[in-house]
Amino acid sequence: MRRRLASWIEAGRKTGFLLLLVAGSAALGIIIAWPLWLFATSARETYTVVVLALAAGGIVYLVVRALLRSCTTARDPGRPRRSAVSGLLTALMVIVGCAGLYLVAAMAARRTWVLAALAVVLWIGLLWLLGRARNAARARAEGRTRKARPVPAENRSR
Repeated sequence: MRRRLASWIEAGRKTGFLLLLVAGSAALGIIIAWPLWLFATSARETYTVVVLALAAGGIVYLVVRALLRSCTTARDPGRPRRSAVSGLLTALMVIVGCAGLYLVAAMAARRTWVLAALAVVLWIGLLWLLGRARNAARARAEGRTRKARPVPAENRSR
């Protein structure tokens, strides 16, 4: 009888904890989302400016942190140096990727499917070309221009 009662109590505790966790998550979500929703619906332009400013601040923070870390850490001689061209091409790939996603989403929202499909093809082609250019810049910075050709094994008998 005691074991059965103990197992029921344990099951009740686990169920209660799960319900408390779900209720707490819902309450926290409402506490965070309600003021943001009110702000977004009452002052659209201000909300947009604030959100974009926070996003830009986050990006600037990440870039500055990466630069500070790269300056303060000792360089591993086993790893090749990064070139500025490679970094610029990577940044350009990110910008083109985000702009392409926005363009495709805008065209899909306006239901211009043919133009959206064409934009996707062109966008993917541009990203592919930028990726090849970045890989070439990295290879040039590392000092390798082409892959070394493998030497075939000489295992023929005469």
